[in-house]
Amino acid sequence: MQRMMDPQKGKKATSPQHEIEEFPSDNCCNRGLLRFQQRIREQISLVILIVVYLLASVRYFPGRVMHSMVETLIHVLSVAPINLGATLVIVAVLQRLVKERLPFSRTLRLFLAVAICLEFILGLAHFFEMNGAI
Repeated sequence: MQRMMDPQKGKKATSPQHEIEEFPSDNCCNRGLLRFQQRIREQISLVILIVVYLLASVRYFPGRVMHSMVETLIHVLSVAPINLGATLVIVAVLQRLVKERLPFSRTLRLFLAVAICLEFILGLAHFFEMNGAI
């Protein structure tokens, strides 16, 4: 390890990389911990996407809880094939561009992103229909 002299202060100056090398640590454990933290973050973000999708797909009818639940279920089942088809087209294009297969978790995230966008548009249409604007 080579240190340079700082001409202004007369002290030894170190670069950030030299500082990292000065304190040896168990890189294997650190990498394992970082991988674990990354997997936890990915799982949490996936759960958040699922919750947002479910909230966006709710069809609410004031005072009629059972009717709201049935309409939400019918809506999710009727719109899911559209979301799936759009996702498959996007995934096929992406796989053709990068020339490798997309992991399932990325495909699922893409499905949820497409579904949330579509649900937002359909939710606005439902809201305006309930208020008599359409």
